[in-house]
Amino acid sequence: MSLNTLLRRGPLSVCLSATLLSLAPGFAQAPGFSPAPQSAQAAPGILGQPATDIKGIDATGAPFALASLKGKVILLDVSTAWCFYCKQDAPSLQYLYKTYGPKGLAVVTCLTEDANGAAVTLAGLRAWVSTYGLTQTVMNDASGTANGVAENAYVRVTGGFPTLVLIDKSFKVQYIQGGLDMAEVIGRINGLLGQKG
Repeated sequence: MSLNTLLRRGPLSVCLSATLLSLAPGFAQAPGFSPAPQSAQAAPGILGQPATDIKGIDATGAPFALASLKGKVILLDVSTAWCFYCKQDAPSLQYLYKTYGPKGLAVVTCLTEDANGAAVTLAGLRAWVSTYGLTQTVMNDASGTANGVAENAYVRVTGGFPTLVLIDKSFKVQYIQGGLDMAEVIGRINGLLGQKG
C-alpha cells in the first residue's frame, strides 16, 4: 500500500502511518507530511508567475475565487481536514490575519479534502472555522480533491500539507513552502506589503 493511499484514509490511518513512518529512515522527506517547514523558494516555473486561480465556496456558502483578491497580498494555505500539521497551524494563520489583515494581507485557507479524503462540504468548512475560531477566508476547491486545482498547482511543488503560498498584489507567486515557518513568512509578508501595487 502506498503512502499516498494511507494518507487519504482518514485520521486514524494517518496517525498510525505517522507512527510507523517516524521509525523509518527518511521520515522527514515522506510526502504528505510537513514536520518541519521545507522551502521551495527555487521552484522552477512557479515563482514570479501568475498565481493559479482556485474557485469554490467559502464558509458562508458564497462562491469564492482566489483571483478576486488581486490587489492584496495573499497568504494561501492549502490544507486538508485530516492533516495534523494543518490543524496545528490554523491558529497561527488566524494570528497572521488579525495582525496583518488591517495592513492589506488576505489569508485564505483552501481545504481540499475532508477527514476521509473526500471533497469538503459547506458543513466541513463551517466546522473548520468554528473549531479554530477563524475570521479569515476558508474555502473549498470546487474542482475536486487529489486531482483538484489547488493540489495540482501548489501541493505538487512541496509534496505535502500544509502548503503555503505568498502571492503579491499583482497576483504573482512570490514564495511557496511546505509547513509554516512564522519568522520567514512574516518577513516576506512585510516585504510584499511594503511594495507598491
